[in-house]
Amino acid sequence: MKELFDLTGKVAVVTGAGRGIGEGIATLLAEAGADVVCAARSTEQIEETARAINASNSAGRAVAQRTDVSREEDMEALAQRAVDEFGRLDIWINNAGGSLVSAPLVDLDPAEWDKTLSVNLTSVFWGVRAAVKHMHHGGAIVNTSSLAGQDPFPGSGHYSAAKAGVNMLTRTLAHELGPKKIRVNAILPGFVPTETVKGALNMRDEDFGPLLEQLNLPAGRLGTPRDIAACVLYLVGASGEWVTGQCLRVAGTV
Repeated sequence: MKELFDLTGKVAVVTGAGRGIGEGIATLLAEAGADVVCAARSTEQIEETARAINASNSAGRAVAQRTDVSREEDMEALAQRAVDEFGRLDIWINNAGGSLVSAPLVDLDPAEWDKTLSVNLTSVFWGVRAAVKHMHHGGAIVNTSSLAGQDPFPGSGHYSAAKAGVNMLTRTLAHELGPKKIRVNAILPGFVPTETVKGALNMRDEDFGPLLEQLNLPAGRLGTPRDIAACVLYLVGASGEWVTGQCLRVAGTV
């Protein structure tokens, strides 16, 4: 059973690893034995993530690499850092993204449209291109999408469009990269009250009780970064060797 989730000897890159879901993914992959390159725009945040991993009992080691995922050259440098630091690249998690702006599409600032697609969709394009060059023995790519990529949320059309694009990129790449023995999947998280989400919605911990009642989730609770990370671990380990091209809803509901 253990070998299904053992990542000993594997090297992973996680974007958006400074906090929230990305931090949770980086931490769990290291616990499973992978060496991890933690990437984000905030040097302070990713250095803290790497320090916490290295100070823990995790089998894997971690380093930090400041990265702007919207820049091709940054993504190329990120992939190269993994190879230079750990000698190979096996796992790539395109997790960075998000949007803090809510507006009807007809009122949305065109600059915000461009920014949202750049950070959430084009970043996946750059990330995959950078990663595949170094996956000489196959590998696993997981893209963080969203329920918004399948379900419409008024006021978030720009974000939904970007994440819908991520879903189709994922399915297409699964076909194109299959001959290289590279699996490509996406996870679609539901509501996970990270600090970023709390700040964006101006909500406190005590506000989430009424929200949970409103959502009426069959699972009976809101999600955590570790819930999402556990699904990523399944997809990138031996446990997910026969899974590719899937967009997996991880949301405590149907």
